Amino acid sequence: MAKLNWIKIYDNQTHGPEPQQRGSVRVININDKRFCLARTDQGYYAMDNRCPHAGAWLGEGWCEGQQVVCPVHRYKYNVENGRGAPGQGDFVETYPIKETEEGVFIGLKADPWWKIW
Repeated sequence: MAKLNWIKIYDNQTHGPEPQQRGSVRVININDKRFCLARTDQGYYAMDNRCPHAGAWLGEGWCEGQQVVCPVHRYKYNVENGRGAPGQGDFVETYPIKETEEGVFIGLKADPWWKIW
């Protein structure tokens, strides 16, 4: 299993206990990569920001239950596993999220040692 780097998205001291509204999505930038961060009634979820159908930014869409809806053609993606709605035949990559008393973190794969130099 790949080692993960946990990067803080929200700091509870700075942002408070409710930094993002339930039922909302937004774009976050980490290390020159954009992610879609969704918050549902079940918690926070992260996925690739680019819709595989037409390349729109999913973080500019909205939530419908446990799905993020693309703002361009209304394609839907499950926040837990990234699968497209039935009949779409596509998916987006998802990323682990953990919530602690410090804040909300996204888990990204650590670069292999040979990419350090």
